[in-house]
Amino acid sequence: MSTIIILSSVIGALLLFIYHREVEHNRHIEAEHVERRDLLDRIQAPSFGEYTSKVVREKKAAQPDEPKVIDDYVS
Repeated sequence: MSTIIILSSVIGALLLFIYHREVEHNRHIEAEHVERRDLLDRIQAPSFGEYTSKVVREKKAAQPDEPKVIDDYVS
């Protein structure tokens, strides 16, 4: 009985380890795709100025707009 419990826990640990490695591998692959896409955009841009303006526009679009806080306090 204890052999079955030990064996099943070892198999479970191995499956968990394999799943964790797969998730990390997928994250690494996605990071490489993003880096490759950025490099390709940089290479294909007509000029460095156009590339930098595109990057600035993308960063501004990615930032959420901060809601304006209206202070109703009157002294």
